[in-house]
Amino acid sequence: MFPAGLKIPDFRRRPVFAFIAKRSGPFDGKASLTRDRVYIVPTRAGFVFSLLLLTLLIGSINYEKSLGFALTFLLVGIGNVMLLSTWRNIAGLELRAMPAAAVYAGETATFSVQLVNHQLLHRHSIAISYNGDEQDIVDCAAKQKQLIQFKLETKKRGRLNPGKFRLYSEFPGGLFVAWTWIDLNMSCIVYPAPDYRVSLPATDSNNSGDNDLSGQSMENYSHLRKYHHGDNISRISWKAVAKTDELFTREFTGAQPQKLWIDWTDIAADDKEQRLSIMTAMIIQAEARQQHYGLRLPQQQITPQHGNKHFHHCLSTLALF
Repeated sequence: MFPAGLKIPDFRRRPVFAFIAKRSGPFDGKASLTRDRVYIVPTRAGFVFSLLLLTLLIGSINYEKSLGFALTFLLVGIGNVMLLSTWRNIAGLELRAMPAAAVYAGETATFSVQLVNHQLLHRHSIAISYNGDEQDIVDCAAKQKQLIQFKLETKKRGRLNPGKFRLYSEFPGGLFVAWTWIDLNMSCIVYPAPDYRVSLPATDSNNSGDNDLSGQSMENYSHLRKYHHGDNISRISWKAVAKTDELFTREFTGAQPQKLWIDWTDIAADDKEQRLSIMTAMIIQAEARQQHYGLRLPQQQITPQHGNKHFHHCLSTLALF
């Protein structure tokens, strides 16, 4: 414990850390671990090994033992080989940021980094850590690629940038650790946490069991078209499947699809964040019902549609509002 009133020094502001931080990015999604970006220091075992070498050297000098000198110099040579091998285990790797899947506030965001090994050298026991916590450890074969991941708990909506992470290795031997700090300028969209206290009104169903608000009227049969991913399974023409071994969807004409507007001014909430959370829940419910829904926000509007692309577009708009 530090005495009360004593200011604890921030070691990260020292010149050596400022020098390292300057070489750590941010980069535009890709960086190579050149020799000026890989650092190496002894581990705790390495310090003990150094102390052992010093003790052997002093004892050999005092007692003039030639075998002691031979053992000391042999161990020094082994240590030098481990030093170079540990540094080479991560030096020369190329790091590429992979797209991060969007999450809801309060969930865990996963960031993936692709390790690209351009050399004929197998890389072993490469670890990644964030905020001091080791998150993943992988091997990367020669001329191969490998994914390594770290996770971060989200607390609020918006665009989450994790900043710098640490990539390191103690292979082989554990006497030294080669490491680097890298910022690949990765980001993840964090949607507002859904609040289900307000739900969508129940929709009427016709005799076929399809919702009128789905935007697909069943009144009059029109024609067959090839099946598209996401089409309603109940509209597949199984007779056509039996004849052609291909999937076709039945098209119908009739009433225009009813549009659902999720309007900012219609939501009763205590504050802005609660209103966004309620709107998020309504979007999730509307997409589950395959309704045509749109957003009305202050100075912004998204026309009613449905589908995965529209779903994520609406949620991203709320996340960055």
